[in-house]
Amino acid sequence: MQTCVLELWERSVLRHMLGAKLSVLSGNAFEVFFHEVMSARHGSYVDVATHGDLGDIGADGLMLTERRLYACNGPEVDIPRPVDVRKKVRDDFATAMKKRRGEFDTFVFVHNNRRGMHPEVAVALAALQKDNPDLVFENFGHRRFYDEFCRLERHQIEDLLGPFPAQKVVTGVGLNDVLPLLEHLASERRPMRGLPDIPVPAERKLEYNAFSPDLEDSLRQALKYVPSVHTYYDNCRDPGERDEVAAAFKDHYLLVAEKHDSPDDVLYELECYILGNERTSYRRTLDAQVVLMYFFEECDIGRLPPNGWRPVPEPRSGA
Repeated sequence: MQTCVLELWERSVLRHMLGAKLSVLSGNAFEVFFHEVMSARHGSYVDVATHGDLGDIGADGLMLTERRLYACNGPEVDIPRPVDVRKKVRDDFATAMKKRRGEFDTFVFVHNNRRGMHPEVAVALAALQKDNPDLVFENFGHRRFYDEFCRLERHQIEDLLGPFPAQKVVTGVGLNDVLPLLEHLASERRPMRGLPDIPVPAERKLEYNAFSPDLEDSLRQALKYVPSVHTYYDNCRDPGERDEVAAAFKDHYLLVAEKHDSPDDVLYELECYILGNERTSYRRTLDAQVVLMYFFEECDIGRLPPNGWRPVPEPRSGA
């Protein structure tokens, strides 16, 4: 159980420290680092060492309690050939099936590609999932590393990455992946009156999450500009950008929801996740809320109301 949750500025610094560390690791050094992280984070993790002609018998690592098998891939080149990537995924899985079939239900492909999952990895994993519907296939990249680090104790993080700065750091935009979207909203979102009503499902979910009245009013205003975000992603050159940003928001939402009971505090943490902890303009804050409401409406963040849920009307005050 984590005893001390990292502050916002520490998480922002951690993201940069981790990115710098992963950028210089490849091959065996990357695999060793992965083992150190997982061993610190999970008591049931087993880092499988190679042994002579036996090798690692089809697994770089195993999570015994969750029946997960990990296969690491840290190529020396930043952009490996697609044919090599496909072959690596298939060969690792074939070896695992041959030598450890009864030991895992989930196959996890671990990589050091800072841009996210290589398209060839996605294709290969999708094909393997189709051919093996009884198994689960997962991707473990920079974002998963960050998620694991956020759940480590501070001293464990410093053992792996070095010390944090001695003083609190003021940070700007904390999520670089969303910066182009903020720039799009800054130039394209036009403040106006008489915007259309928000959809009923979003309205109901907004009420179910029980934000304070003032914040709810602000979020209702932000929801009306969500079509601007749809326009951005519909015309985005990188087809995977939306899913990568959504996964980052979902991971961070789950992390801060464990820390805070108040929905307002959770949303504030998510705003800071986008903007950092420095003061910013009201317009920039509203743009951040528009981004959050897009992912809120898409069900990547926020609590979903159960089927049939209806808000309880406020009691009328006496005359």
